[in-house]
Amino acid sequence: MKIIGLIASGKIEACTFLKNISVKKKLKLRQFDVYYFKLNTYEFFLIICDKTLISARLATSLLIDKVSPLLIVSFGIAGAIEEDVRIGDIICGNSTTMIENGVFEQYISLSIIPSDIRKFLLNQLIENKKRIFGGTIITVNGEQAILDHSKIKFNHPVLDMETLGVAQVASHRRIPVLSLRGITHNLAVQADTNLHTLFDFTWYYDKGLAKSKLLTQPWLLFRLIDFYRTKIKVSTQVSGTLYSMLQLLSFDYQKQNEDHDYQI
Repeated sequence: MKIIGLIASGKIEACTFLKNISVKKKLKLRQFDVYYFKLNTYEFFLIICDKTLISARLATSLLIDKVSPLLIVSFGIAGAIEEDVRIGDIICGNSTTMIENGVFEQYISLSIIPSDIRKFLLNQLIENKKRIFGGTIITVNGEQAILDHSKIKFNHPVLDMETLGVAQVASHRRIPVLSLRGITHNLAVQADTNLHTLFDFTWYYDKGLAKSKLLTQPWLLFRLIDFYRTKIKVSTQVSGTLYSMLQLLSFDYQKQNEDHDYQI
């Protein structure tokens, strides 16, 4: 059987996806939880990492060493930094990079969704008044990218915590990576005073700073229910899109292999 690896950036993101899978087996790979399931003639291994660059790198490395996937799909949430990107939109990364000391470093190209599958997914999202489009995923490893978000000029740039780590390991092993990110907040509209930035970004690289911001802005905690509601809703949207895409990919590649006698 052919194998595809999935990297989920958190438990909420993983759980919303796994609701689509009726038969699955839970495994353990070092400190990471892994779920195994099948679609058509493909086997899938989903590993859950933390929202850090280091965790994403390690999870990807362990998964590749264990199962040698043909493709890796990283999925989770992200923050937009352009006003025209809305909460609930989905970004399929064209490339990924990271800011270090004000300089963008190590651009890595990502795989894109085939045009026919993209058209099908677009139709699904349009019915729910959502959008999917390509963009640049900038992995955050400190507060600088958030503070300087207005200076970042790319095609639909979004901030996450994991994609570059996944891509670094996979590109070294010559394994393609596809990254899907659902937008939970927009820094251009909300600035950095929102719980999504605090709990899904700052908390993971500087807990002291996150606690300090909460102490000086305690009213943010009144939005905690909205924080979880938005995160679950967006994660569910990404998970549904990913599940539809994987069904189409596994069926389409299976048919191609039968018709043309080649493999991905």
